[in-house]
Amino acid sequence: MKAIFNKLFLFLAASLLFVSCEKDETKVVATEGTSPQLTATQNKQVLTEAQKNDTAVVFSWTKPDFGYSAAVSYSIQFAKKGTNFTPAKTVYLSNVQRKGYTVAEMNAIAAEIGLAAFTAGEMEVRVSGEISAEIAAVTSNTATVNITPYLSEPEYQVIYMVGDATEGGWDNAKGTAMFRDDNDAFIYTFTGRFKAGSLKFLGISGKWAPQWGANAQGGVAFREKDADPDPSSFSIAADGYYTVSLNIRNNVFSIAPFDASSSTTYNSIGIIGVNNNWDSIIPMNTSSFNPHFWHFKYTFATSTTMKFRIASGWSANWGPAEGHETELRGKGVAGGENLTVPAGTYQVYFDDITGHYVFVKE
Repeated sequence: MKAIFNKLFLFLAASLLFVSCEKDETKVVATEGTSPQLTATQNKQVLTEAQKNDTAVVFSWTKPDFGYSAAVSYSIQFAKKGTNFTPAKTVYLSNVQRKGYTVAEMNAIAAEIGLAAFTAGEMEVRVSGEISAEIAAVTSNTATVNITPYLSEPEYQVIYMVGDATEGGWDNAKGTAMFRDDNDAFIYTFTGRFKAGSLKFLGISGKWAPQWGANAQGGVAFREKDADPDPSSFSIAADGYYTVSLNIRNNVFSIAPFDASSSTTYNSIGIIGVNNNWDSIIPMNTSSFNPHFWHFKYTFATSTTMKFRIASGWSANWGPAEGHETELRGKGVAGGENLTVPAGTYQVYFDDITGHYVFVKE
């Protein structure tokens, strides 16, 4: 009997202890968080490419309070002032409370949100913090940074046109090269003959990405990698000569008819210079499809000076404008200066309608 009583006593004591523990349990409930406060080390800066690796600005912010200690995940957004962050450049961060950006990084962000190069523009920045998908994120105050970006050159020496409107058709290794605009390195142009048909643009010969095509609204869609959706094609309505332009900074495409009736058609154009003692040209290749567009692959054994010239004499020759003698892309002028080309193997392109040329080193 005594043993039964002892067991009953222990059971009741344990039950009371359990109830007591249940009553003493502290439940943590998240509350609506307080907004972080964002500050920047700079609010006005002129960016230069010479300082691209320097730190431009450091953003820091306070931790929001959700009622208890919790890890907070942050994101930082950049937008052109007056757009209400639509659209915005968003960078997702971990549990940090400061983020520094180099001059090059800030310049790239400025370009992405649409700030014009060499012009002071206002960028708005804000930070959001959240602890879970179930709790509403909190957003900081908006900091305004006055930024003057520089114009950084894109990575593509040329952009290639493919499609049944072009001479090479849909062979991505036979695209027609476009030339950079003289005033904006992000604009590529080509003046020449096209067929009625479809047209796309490739950043790398022989590859389908990066690629620019048409979106559903007829604007420009960018395909960065092969896994991205394949954009539609642009259309050229009729055979003829056109000036085609692609702006890869602002994703703008244009096409305008060109009157080539007064453009002289030459039997042969090539390069002439020190490597062959200025005696005769080394002829480039053209075609009956586009007789004003010239191209070949050539190896310069040593550094040389040269010009583009017709085969039959000096009545038609092209060289860079004064002050541009060492630039391997540009717009040649009639009777221009000698162009200096370092030793190496190049794909060489020349358009005798516009005078544009480019040397793409292999």
